[in-house]
Amino acid sequence: MSAGSSVAFTTVFQQKVVKQLKESEKKALMAKRLLMAKKAKSSAVVRPKRRRIKQIFSNFVVLAVDTSNIPYETQGWTATLTRTTGASFSALFDEFGVAQFNGVNAPTTVSYTLRIRDADNSLLAQRNVPANREFFVARF
Repeated sequence: MSAGSSVAFTTVFQQKVVKQLKESEKKALMAKRLLMAKKAKSSAVVRPKRRRIKQIFSNFVVLAVDTSNIPYETQGWTATLTRTTGASFSALFDEFGVAQFNGVNAPTTVSYTLRIRDADNSLLAQRNVPANREFFVARF
């Protein structure tokens, strides 16, 4: 082996050793950071969980939309909810296809029959509304 090749071998060997040291230092540094993060997490102030506010409608709502879920222009339209006992509730639609029944609390406790009539009093849709609903989307 010549002197030049032994020097080159030694230099390559030293570079590999230095590279291995750098990788082990990186691992040690990552382990140290992980340990510090765990300590910081455990010593952090425990905040109380935020209470979720349950959002419900206070009155039963009906939406009148077409089969593409686009609301109808419903000025002058009426919606009527009828129970099997004969009780009936009526509401007028606004121009955005929404009718709110002030006499019917949400969620409903009984099932209803919904009838939607246009401004000429022609029946457009009749649907059964099951109990335990806050709103109903009438697609027709």
